[in-house]
Amino acid sequence: MPGHDPAVPGRCGDAEHGGLRGLPRRSGRRPGHGRPAAQRGARANGTHENGRQSWACLIQHISPAPGGAGTREPAAPGRRAGRCPGQRASLARSANPGAWPLSDKNQPSTRPEANLVERTSVSVAWVFVARIVVRFTDVLLLVVLARVLVPDDFGLVAIATSVIAILDMVTDMPLAAPLMRLEQVTKRFLDTAFTLSILRGLIILAVISLLAGPISGFYGDPRLFLLLIVLAAGSTLRCLQNPNLARLVKSLQYRQNFVIEVTGKTAGVIAAIIFGLITGSYWALVVSTLVNRIVSVAVSYMFVTYRPAFSLSEVRYFWEFLGWLFPSQILTAVALQFDRLFLGHFVPAATMGFYSVSNNLTTIVEQSVRTAVAGPLMSSFVIAQSEPERLRRGYIVADNAILMIGLPTYLIALFFAEPLIMLAFGAKWLPAVPILQGLALAQMPALLRVPFRPLVMAAGRTDYVFALAISSIGFRVPAIAGGWAIGGIEGVIVGIGLANLGSAAVAMYFNRRITKIGLMRQLTASWRVCCAAIVTSLLAWGTAMVLPDMTNLWDVLLLAVACLVMVGLYVVVIFVLWELVGRPLGIESKILNQIRNRLHRARAQAN
Repeated sequence: MPGHDPAVPGRCGDAEHGGLRGLPRRSGRRPGHGRPAAQRGARANGTHENGRQSWACLIQHISPAPGGAGTREPAAPGRRAGRCPGQRASLARSANPGAWPLSDKNQPSTRPEANLVERTSVSVAWVFVARIVVRFTDVLLLVVLARVLVPDDFGLVAIATSVIAILDMVTDMPLAAPLMRLEQVTKRFLDTAFTLSILRGLIILAVISLLAGPISGFYGDPRLFLLLIVLAAGSTLRCLQNPNLARLVKSLQYRQNFVIEVTGKTAGVIAAIIFGLITGSYWALVVSTLVNRIVSVAVSYMFVTYRPAFSLSEVRYFWEFLGWLFPSQILTAVALQFDRLFLGHFVPAATMGFYSVSNNLTTIVEQSVRTAVAGPLMSSFVIAQSEPERLRRGYIVADNAILMIGLPTYLIALFFAEPLIMLAFGAKWLPAVPILQGLALAQMPALLRVPFRPLVMAAGRTDYVFALAISSIGFRVPAIAGGWAIGGIEGVIVGIGLANLGSAAVAMYFNRRITKIGLMRQLTASWRVCCAAIVTSLLAWGTAMVLPDMTNLWDVLLLAVACLVMVGLYVVVIFVLWELVGRPLGIESKILNQIRNRLHRARAQAN
């Protein structure tokens, strides 16, 4: 398509060819750059017409040949190396409120060495660090409020948030995914996405307003009524977020998302801690959510320009993409929240509080990793769709990386649950220790299906998402109900683990249909990580037996050292096994290459 590279969103040619409406063509003359007239004429007449030649080198950088990175061309005197002539300039501001990018800071990177693997790795790093910071603030909030509130308060809010989460997921429309698949994102598509998001928020608020009374009656707690209304209003606020952020996501730029997430979460945690310390009320947990969403929405409009407008002109496109996702969202929502809703009806509020906090701690890993890799992986899978072997390699590397990152955290929660609970929450939360240990073990199989959703979304196979949702609810609901009947909460935890294993197997089956990766190769690809986890578990089990109670600072330092030694041994075993089998291509080689590249750049800058 003239004037636009599908790998680089936000650039456009003529408006009648699908570019951004109202965006004028760039003239040859640009203020403040002082180019010779002949050069300006060349740019206006040929080099920059519809942006064809000015983006040619960028296409090579973003889509390098398999197995190789682009080569850097020699820099002309006085010109920054690695920049295409037209890339350094920013688009002039126009009447189009959706025009993007408006400044160089929001333009896709054009460094020749920034091949797909590196750009995806950097993007994952940005999002993963953001999720770690966000989850750290979540833990900090839990630690502070656990000293102020009682387990009954957490149980009450857990029931309310579970109800909202189900409705949130049922009506969830991943509008960024359809926008990312467009070659050119026009203002009409952005307005349609914004309008659909607003309608979703209003539906949530209306449904909760009707159901708040019956739900509070079902659980026998009138406090739930107002809690549900306020939390529904918070979900509606989130629907106001800037839809134009999808362009940054498509071009693998996540620094802005990092700022949005961290700023909103930090503001919410600070507000909740202050409110909780002053009032000692369970409403502190709600204040965190409300402030977080208000700040995040406000900050989202600081990075990419978008003037909100209502339109449904492109609703057919979104419906074609999201058609299979609506029923799958309903099934997934019920499956994921069924344990809390089920237990909330049968167990006391205090026990529900123990379960809720333990569940929040164990799902931090899976949710953080899944959120961190979803956008970058989908972008990279979209780019690699035309190269099957490259797609297969990318999926295997992503699967190994996710398992390598997630397992140590689950092992720490499994073996050091008691000192961690004692240190963070105090003695009154010790009944949560066996629940935390069981859920840490049960959640491990969930890591195996994390790359699956980005893969099927990139391939446009949303019917596979629906099939996985059916299998998930088919495994999870009977397993949880049957587990409760057989063994109480312990039986529920076992049922969750078995359901996660079943869902992982289904995801592997559909992955084989898309990528042609055999089931045996998928199972054996992570054998080094699994062996390292077994060796590390032996050390952690022995260490946990001799750890003292967390009564003073030295005990805390000893626990920290034990965790560091455990993670260090885990990494060493992985790389020793990798060395013994001849250094095959995999996540280990990617990590070493990243380290070498950074050391080389550091030396070059120092010299």
